[in-house]
Amino acid sequence: MDRKLVSAVAASPVINDGDMELFRALPTEARESVGPFVFLDHYRHQSRRGIGDKPHPHAGIEVISYLLDGGVEHRDSQGFRDTLGPGDAQYIRAGRGMLHAEQPAGGRHGLQLWTSLPPDRKLVEPTYASFRAADIPHVQLDGAIIDVVAGDVAGAVGPMILESRTTFAVAHIDAGATIRFEVADAPELAAYVLQGALDADGTRLPKGALAVFSDGEAVVLTTPEDAGPTLVAIVGGEPAQQPLYFSGPFVMDSPERLAQAERDFVSGKMGCLDGVPF
Repeated sequence: MDRKLVSAVAASPVINDGDMELFRALPTEARESVGPFVFLDHYRHQSRRGIGDKPHPHAGIEVISYLLDGGVEHRDSQGFRDTLGPGDAQYIRAGRGMLHAEQPAGGRHGLQLWTSLPPDRKLVEPTYASFRAADIPHVQLDGAIIDVVAGDVAGAVGPMILESRTTFAVAHIDAGATIRFEVADAPELAAYVLQGALDADGTRLPKGALAVFSDGEAVVLTTPEDAGPTLVAIVGGEPAQQPLYFSGPFVMDSPERLAQAERDFVSGKMGCLDGVPF
């Protein structure tokens, strides 16, 4: 059974100042989460100006970064250092809390996403991993290539393993193409338009649209002829366990845990990076 379009959510513009363009598709007033994903930022900037280039904490979540273009250096309070380039993906299990910083090498285009850790995994030890473009499956379809980072998409399984069932892939679709592919084990699923446009069940979805689909076995995506080459992020999986409490970079399942995360950061229990916390 093919998945059907249930709703379309427009990402909110956060920054658009001539150098940086940043849109937030999750959370919004219309939609808090899709699968375990509770945060989706899509950014593009021309200079070395970063978004998370200053040391900052995270707790209660898994952080996924995916670069379409550009490069970035990663450093964190656990001692991990890494450099990512185009097509690379990064995974941080923040758990009980850690600090990190990302310094762009120059202009950059990519995604940052958060998944909410299940309540019984909120306070696990932090960890880090990265996945090179060459190690990420690239599925060739008629009119498209799909890079599968996590989950089972189009018959390929991504190398990134998360704490919940998670689907994350990026599809590069030719103008005027229609593709159909299966997505396994993803009760909730959405497609975010990074570039170009989609035509889903007769609805045109421009750049910045998050198309939320019904449950099913396969997804059908069509790109209008006049849209040019289209980039789409496929996100979803097992629904995030409720309740969800947000406070900046922390996502917890109770006010008490949220307050504890804030105390742990201020007291230095999440570690230190470049003198932060002071």
